[in-house]
Amino acid sequence: MIFEKKEVVLKNGVSCILRSPLIEDAESMIDYLKTTSAETEFMVRYPEEVTMTIEEEENILKKVIDSKNGIMIAAFIDGELAGNASISCVSERVKLSHRASFGIAVKQKFWGMGIGDILLSEIIGKAKEIGFEQVELTVVENNNKAINLYEKFGFVKCGVIHKAFKLKDGRYYGEVIMIKSL
Repeated sequence: MIFEKKEVVLKNGVSCILRSPLIEDAESMIDYLKTTSAETEFMVRYPEEVTMTIEEEENILKKVIDSKNGIMIAAFIDGELAGNASISCVSERVKLSHRASFGIAVKQKFWGMGIGDILLSEIIGKAKEIGFEQVELTVVENNNKAINLYEKFGFVKCGVIHKAFKLKDGRYYGEVIMIKSL
């Protein structure tokens, strides 16, 4: 599904363009994934685990663009990919098709500008338009900034998977499951 280009003004007065990432954005999407994965322990992967080729990323973007019940919204500042959020159907099976899975990341140099709030607001709006009844996410248990953002938008904690993340240094983090009813 395509998210039509939209300009928003961030908390600091900077202009931000929201739009679907297009096929030609594949290389910058890969770079963005590597960057955000290197900036925090809260991402699901290490940067060296971002191994898709440009062609593979193009196929991922095409699949999202062609989807009837999934959408990706990218935030660009001065042409640079600053953040990204997406929803996708948990399953096409009838019993599960009312549920959307949500993911988001913002490059560290753009933290605190309101990009997360804007992306989350837009994604929730699109989830309602698509007809989802519930949006679900998981977040590392000590990522308080993200948890506070999700709670601000009405997400509630409904469980923890203990030791869900194991870091290279042997430390573990639990993963909090959060849900928002639409």
